[in-house]
Amino acid sequence: MSRNTLIGFVLIGLVLLFWPTYLDIVFPEEKTTPPQEEVLPAKTSSPLQKKPLKKVSSENINREAAVSSEFEEAFFEIETSLYSAVVSNKNGGSISSFVVRDHLKDGEDKIQLIDTINQNNLLVSFINDSGEEVFLEDFWSFDSSLPKKVSLVQDDDFQKVSFYIEVGGALAKKSLTFKNNSYSIDVDVDIEDLETIILDNKFKLQWAGGVRLTENSKQESLFLEGLVSQSGSIQSYRVGSASLFGGGASEISLGSKQYSGNTDFVGYRTKYFGVFFVPQRTDEVEITKGGSSERPEVGISTKQEINLRKTTLFFGPLEYEQVSSLGVGLEDKILGWQWLSSVSWLVYATMVFLYGIVPNYGVVVILFAVLIKAATYPLMAKQLRSSKKMQEIQPELNKIKTKYKHDPALQQQKMAALFQESGVNPLAGCLPMLIQFPVLIAVFMVFRNTIEFRGESFFLWISDLASPDTLFMVGSIPINVLPFLMSISMYYTMQSASAGQVSGDPAQEATQKMMKYMFPGMMFFLFYGFPSGLNLYYFCFNVIQLVQQKIINNEK
Repeated sequence: MSRNTLIGFVLIGLVLLFWPTYLDIVFPEEKTTPPQEEVLPAKTSSPLQKKPLKKVSSENINREAAVSSEFEEAFFEIETSLYSAVVSNKNGGSISSFVVRDHLKDGEDKIQLIDTINQNNLLVSFINDSGEEVFLEDFWSFDSSLPKKVSLVQDDDFQKVSFYIEVGGALAKKSLTFKNNSYSIDVDVDIEDLETIILDNKFKLQWAGGVRLTENSKQESLFLEGLVSQSGSIQSYRVGSASLFGGGASEISLGSKQYSGNTDFVGYRTKYFGVFFVPQRTDEVEITKGGSSERPEVGISTKQEINLRKTTLFFGPLEYEQVSSLGVGLEDKILGWQWLSSVSWLVYATMVFLYGIVPNYGVVVILFAVLIKAATYPLMAKQLRSSKKMQEIQPELNKIKTKYKHDPALQQQKMAALFQESGVNPLAGCLPMLIQFPVLIAVFMVFRNTIEFRGESFFLWISDLASPDTLFMVGSIPINVLPFLMSISMYYTMQSASAGQVSGDPAQEATQKMMKYMFPGMMFFLFYGFPSGLNLYYFCFNVIQLVQQKIINNEK
């Protein structure tokens, strides 16, 4: 590994290590204490819950269909090719169960995204003419002919589930439309008949409790964030505190953040799953947070005019194609940093293409490493050859440094003349590294964020490329194999890059020798808890680079 490549990896490590600290400085979390009247009721953990609506009679609610008049909970099951959902008439249609069938790990037969914390979702509220917030949280009525279970099998199949409630003699209606092959659910809130008792002609749609965690809390901690997009710019509202090595405060301080102006989407994500609202048009959204690092409780809400009824709910795994189908730019954030989205997409698309050829993501990781090293070989060869030429003229450079050490200007002139005479460009090795640097970061971000790796095995003990490859446990300490192989391969790569190099400067040689041990050791601890797919990639990357370096070093 050349010096410039080494510098590149050091920069990557420093960026990853100090990025959370940088975010704390630039975007400090607001330490706001909510008013006393907004303290959560004992029956719910949602900071969005306030005054309930009194039950009303369901008489005469048969304007569009024969409607059930029983004020009791009813459930409707919708089966699709991607998930199985159960909808309750609570809140006029809330999702009480949502089971995902894909991306399962060994030992999992399903992924349930609903628990008691986020079960009270899709709540509609408005401000009445007395200035009070009214929540339509009762058991709504429904069409008595509505089937209790529906299976969607065709690509264009959909199922609409509608609920009704009478408020002050006027009829409110809410409909949920489920589509096959999509995690997007259309939510239509029709309360225009209530216009005379709504103060500002607006309603609020709320999702309380976020998404239950599916991974180890330490793996999730860096990914938990609320996301808001306005005019294509995605803003992050981080949930609690987190460090590169996981953890953070056990209790998440109760707080909220409001965003004014038209909003493309508002939502919350964990490492692999998310819940998002894409409103028809809104002028205010809010994200609330609370709970603990073991189970963050995040709420999102959007306020919109009563005549702007439609909102798209995205709920499920953050698959790139599913997220991009929303058409609001959320996919730019799913694969890592937004400013690197184009490079990240290219990495992701290549990986998916390779999977279409070889349906094993472990093999895809190896093929991708080969592809990247083959594509960047000309740049690396130029970088190594430049380093070799620098080594050849190093004795002459040392003589110039010694002879003209008291005259820096003349020293620079003599060194420039030597570079020109020898045909050496001292900056030639930097440009290839600058070109490769965004690719290295994009690979890191994509491999850490991509849900496609979840539950994907490779061989032997590597049963989940999205998790560390723990071979066995020593007490409470996991023994992961790939971080050892990755750091050892990095050491030999650095050893090969410096073979035959003599700087003539004892201090510089001592530094280089120390770095051969220190840098692989630092990367070992940094990557020890990272997904095995990422460690496998960098292990293969180092092995291929070692071979390439041997070829360049043996050139005459």
